[in-house]
Amino acid sequence: MSTFHQVLGLWLAPDFSAVQRGELPPPHVDFDAVDADSLAGAIAAFNGCGENVTVRVPNDAIDQVTVHYRMTGRMPGSAKCDDFADKLLRNAETVGDLDVRRSWATLHALPNRRQAPPPVLLMFVVSGDFEAVMVWSHQFIVRLGIRTADISKQLLGNSQGEDYQGHLPDELGRCIGRTFGIAYRPECLVTGLASSRVPR
Repeated sequence: MSTFHQVLGLWLAPDFSAVQRGELPPPHVDFDAVDADSLAGAIAAFNGCGENVTVRVPNDAIDQVTVHYRMTGRMPGSAKCDDFADKLLRNAETVGDLDVRRSWATLHALPNRRQAPPPVLLMFVVSGDFEAVMVWSHQFIVRLGIRTADISKQLLGNSQGEDYQGHLPDELGRCIGRTFGIAYRPECLVTGLASSRVPR
């Protein structure tokens, strides 16, 4: 059976309050120094639900400048950044590694990834059998406290905006904060951005 890949997007909220108070300088991320494997390991450990999947994080992420420019029409492309996800999926399915720096370079508002703002969208790839990936992804959403994962919400179709919001657990939030050099607020969202063709 072929490997199924799903690109998930973890939407994050950097806490800029200390910067706004003048206590810290504006943070910048050198993606050459980011340990993507450790970050992937932290995500996998947080959602260790027993499914035989592989979790991998690419060597780049999307910052608020790109998202804002897309939302306001200053740059082409969707604010969901699904074009980033499509290129990431192509890497996962073809070359295997997740070195996306070259393919993402023209999509960023700020192409210097050695001095980039901290990310607001962290994409990662979950790979394995289709059923295992689906179970893992659903469990990840459940463990973040996102109420739309509740089957009753899906059946009744009465989800509200707040039902899509999750909360980063302290340990995972601290790991992400250490990785990108800034604290993150607990609020988060998860979106499925791209996937391999569903097996028949």
